[in-house]
Amino acid sequence: MSCKKVLEKKAQDMVMDAMTSGEWIVEQYIEGNNNISNQFLNYSFKFYENGTVTGTINSTSTEGSWVGNVSDYTITSDFPSATDPLKKLNGVWKLKDTDWDYVKAQMTTPDGVNVLTLRKK
Repeated sequence: MSCKKVLEKKAQDMVMDAMTSGEWIVEQYIEGNNNISNQFLNYSFKFYENGTVTGTINSTSTEGSWVGNVSDYTITSDFPSATDPLKKLNGVWKLKDTDWDYVKAQMTTPDGVNVLTLRKK
């Protein structure tokens, strides 16, 4: 395995460890010029190593999938059966800033740029 592949694998493992430890909340969601963060109040998200994610509100859970790609700094999420607001999370999110306890990402849509901030509970 080349040195580059080893480093990519290490980075992928770090992303996986960060995302799958603990639960996450949507701290902020800006859709174009509109702050719609309040639509995500009381939701929590749990990411699993097998590529699934669960969004839960008031003990009702919605299943989805996620893929982190360290080579292009994206996370792709999909809640196939979701309605608003969860379906607003579907798509490819470009990571802009991350740490162990938060992720800031954005997605360009036909209507503008959406900005998402997730934070560990």
